[in-house]
Amino acid sequence: GFGPGPRGINIKKESHMIRHWRDLLPGCALLVLAGGLYLITTDFDSVPPSFAQGMQAADMPQLILGVIAVLALVMIIQGRGHEEETKPVISWRMWTTALVLLVSVFLFGVLGLTLTTVLTCLAIPLLWGERRRLAVAIYAIGVPACIYLLFTHALQLRLPQGVLSPWLS
Repeated sequence: GFGPGPRGINIKKESHMIRHWRDLLPGCALLVLAGGLYLITTDFDSVPPSFAQGMQAADMPQLILGVIAVLALVMIIQGRGHEEETKPVISWRMWTTALVLLVSVFLFGVLGLTLTTVLTCLAIPLLWGERRRLAVAIYAIGVPACIYLLFTHALQLRLPQGVLSPWLS
């Protein structure tokens, strides 16, 4: 077997230990990314409390980054004790899904968040072969409606609505 490496660490044993932490590397990368982005949000300007409406500029990104960090920790813990599996070839559907999501980023400015989310929630399940059209339609209308209601009413944040602005403002 392998002898002691630098600082007396047994190389073979160390690689065996890391191999049993399936999601350690991506989880740590997410934690570092979320932490770095969180630090960036601490420099966001804040509005005096008397003028503030809803959440401050840094609050929502910090909340989302906190959720990402918690989910990354859960992923790391759940991956413990599982060996890395051989990866299948990436499907054309994954690349097409990535393209749909990329196009949706550019559509946000024109169509707005709600309509773009409806189209994205409609396209992706159909792309992946979902045949229950009614379920897809309910999903494509329900998810954007919940997002709209959550952000505009519960969090009191104004979302970009693009062409739907006259009806959703």
